[in-house]
Amino acid sequence: MEEQTTVLVVDDEKVIREGCTLLLQPEGYSVATAASGREALDLMRIQPVDVVLCDLKMPGMGALEVLEEAGRLHPDVPIIIITGHGTVTDAVDCMKKGAYDFVTKPFRADHLTLAVKRALEKQRLKRETRRLQEEQARNLYTLAMEQSRMHTIVNCMADGVLVTNRNLEVVLCNPTFMRLLGLSPAAPPPGPLAAYLDDESFLEALEDLAAAAEAEPARCLSQEICRGRVHLRAMTAPFFGPDMKMLGTVTIFHDVTAFKELDAMKNDFVQMVSHELRSPMTAIKLQHEVILQGLAGEVTDKQRQLLNRAQVKIQGLIDLVNESLDIARIEAGYRQLELLPLQIGEVLQEVADLLRVKAEEHKVYLQVSNSPDLPPVLADRRSMEEVFTNLVTNAINYSPDGGEIRVSAVSRGGYVEVQVSDSGIGIEPEEIPKIFDKFYRVKHPRTRQIIGTGLGLALVKGIVDAHRGTVEVESRLGEGSTFRVFLPQ
Repeated sequence: MEEQTTVLVVDDEKVIREGCTLLLQPEGYSVATAASGREALDLMRIQPVDVVLCDLKMPGMGALEVLEEAGRLHPDVPIIIITGHGTVTDAVDCMKKGAYDFVTKPFRADHLTLAVKRALEKQRLKRETRRLQEEQARNLYTLAMEQSRMHTIVNCMADGVLVTNRNLEVVLCNPTFMRLLGLSPAAPPPGPLAAYLDDESFLEALEDLAAAAEAEPARCLSQEICRGRVHLRAMTAPFFGPDMKMLGTVTIFHDVTAFKELDAMKNDFVQMVSHELRSPMTAIKLQHEVILQGLAGEVTDKQRQLLNRAQVKIQGLIDLVNESLDIARIEAGYRQLELLPLQIGEVLQEVADLLRVKAEEHKVYLQVSNSPDLPPVLADRRSMEEVFTNLVTNAINYSPDGGEIRVSAVSRGGYVEVQVSDSGIGIEPEEIPKIFDKFYRVKHPRTRQIIGTGLGLALVKGIVDAHRGTVEVESRLGEGSTFRVFLPQ
């Protein structure tokens, strides 16, 4: 419920006080009265008052004295002077002292109530203005604090930060960005982006992102930028105003130089160790073959059994070395791909013919079916043989109870899709995201006897990625798996 407005009537004539009360109460006002200026000031100290009607001439303390003291103690309360003896000079003096209005006796009811309403409206507007000013001051203070906090955070970040407007002009960049790019302190933003970063591919990608931002607001950009020995990963996203209009872009630059150097060291180490291992392993294998052939003397059945087991282990180590080398070359970008038009159907048939004996040993039926109008793909033949040999071999190994393996290839749009499906043991759903990781092998009681390096699928993915293709897997536990390889035509 709204609090009732209180009007204080100050007049030494009782009839005026009672008359004002009779006029104002029907308008919904609470009316308080005082017979003198001193009585009015005492009442205002103990009771809230919204507006004062004060007689100009009163014994002891008149309106001018009330105006002076009330203006000091209650500056927000408007005071309306009422008098029947006042002059223009008196009115001017009252206004100078802070009176809101001047009403002469005898006054009409509508004039008096109108003056009170205007005074109350002025008071309301004055309070609202003060509230808005205080709110604005708080907002400005909060904004200043947030700006200061934001600048402090951005300037202390270990990653570089670059902010542009919708015209791709730099409006903010932190000291880390300047250090990572090897830039000396430049003129304060805004400035053209090319003056800070002259990488053409990055600038073009940023322009494309900005052009498509409003149509694709969730789109982001990830790039690697090399500045001498410094390798940076740049992640860019657009930001928008309340109307979803793009205001600019924010790019975070993360220094990945140490990771690149560590990766290069790892690849060098893998290649060095692999080369050092492959030669002696191959020599040991050949020497075992000489012994098994009886060229170094008669071999007993027990010796032959032990040597055959050793041959299997040695071959496993050689396969591990070769696959490690292949993955290291692919990751380092050293593996040369001879991309020529290739009939993928021929490769699939050759792989199936090569592995058919192995499939029969596992009591697995291997079937190949290719679309008759299969277009050629631009690919490296040896790499494709390696990919599908790995996939079909896995399908055979993970079908320990026999079953069927289907290899097929069809044309889909601008891609050739190759499927390798088996009816084997399948893969747990939580295992699927990990199967392309290096050295990861599916953990299942029925796969413990399967010999493998855990590098085959990692090699498959690396080769397919190098051909700008994709590999997907779909599997259900106990029902089998399907690997799909998409190769661009």
